[in-house]
Amino acid sequence: MSTIIQFMHPGSEHSVLSGTEWNKGDHRRKYLTIGGDYLRDLNTVPQNDSLYFWGEWEAQSSLTTIGSKETDFPETVFSPYYSSVETPEICNTDPFVFGNTFYYCVCKQGHYTSLRDLHKGDVILFGSGKNDQFVLDTLFVVKGFYEYELEEIPTLKSKYNTTFYDVSLAPLHTATCVSAATITHKDGICIPHNCNEEMERLPSKEVKKYRIYEAAMYEDRGEFGGLFSYVPCLPNANGAKGFKRPSITKVDFITNTLTQGIKITSDADVSSIWIEVTKQVLEQGLNLLTKTDLPTKK
Repeated sequence: MSTIIQFMHPGSEHSVLSGTEWNKGDHRRKYLTIGGDYLRDLNTVPQNDSLYFWGEWEAQSSLTTIGSKETDFPETVFSPYYSSVETPEICNTDPFVFGNTFYYCVCKQGHYTSLRDLHKGDVILFGSGKNDQFVLDTLFVVKGFYEYELEEIPTLKSKYNTTFYDVSLAPLHTATCVSAATITHKDGICIPHNCNEEMERLPSKEVKKYRIYEAAMYEDRGEFGGLFSYVPCLPNANGAKGFKRPSITKVDFITNTLTQGIKITSDADVSSIWIEVTKQVLEQGLNLLTKTDLPTKK
C-alpha cells in the first residue's frame, strides 16, 4: 500500500503570444511535439515516432497553429527548445517529462509537507480541472529522490542532464520565495487560503529542504510490479490533429470538482488505481509516452 496524490495545476493553454518566449507570467500547458517512444497498449513494445502530448514547457518554443474549433482541443502545436535568458524571474518547468527520466522538483512542496515526504512506489497524478472533470497530463511513479536546498542548486549541474538543470532547476536559484500557505484539510483534500495558484508553485520562505523526485520509467517496471510513469500521447499524423486531455472518472480517490491544491490518499492500492487510470487513458484512444528526445539549447 502506498500514497497517491491528485495534483492540481493550471490547465489553460499557452497562446501564440505567451508560448514562444520563456514564460515570465502565469504557468500554463502546451500541446507539444517531439520525437520519442510510446506504447500503443500494455501488450506491445515501445515504438519510436514523432509524439504529441499535453505538458509543461515554460522555456521557448516554435509553433504551428492547428486552429481546431473542437472543445478542449489545442489551438497550437509547440516544438520545445530553449536559450539563455538574462532575467531572474523566468518560470521553471515542473514536472519535467523529457528525455529518459521524468523529474518533479519543487511545485507546491513549500506549502504541502506531504509532497516533501513521498516514497518509492508512491504515485502522483498531475492534471487540471476542466468542466468539473479531472483531466490527466502526467502519471508519475516515484522511484527515488534527492533532497536539496535552494542555495546548493549550482552544485547540481553535474548530477542531472543539462536540459533539466537549465529549465527546471536553474530558475529556482533566483526564484521569489513566498510565505507558506494556510492549508485546510478535509477528507484528504488540501486547499490553500492565503495563496493563489502561482504562489503555490513558488518555494516557501519557511522551508529549507526540497526534493527532486526521479520517476520510475518503463524500463523500471519490473521493480514496481509493472507500474511505470507515462504521459498520454498520440503519434505522428493522429497527434498532429490534436486531442483533449483524458478525463479520469469513477475512481474513488479523485475529486472531479477540485481546481486547486492536492488530494492525498494514504494506504492506497496504487496498483489497482494505476491499472484503472491507464485503462481509461487507453479507452479514450490515447497511447502512453515513455521517453522523449531532450529539447535542444539554441
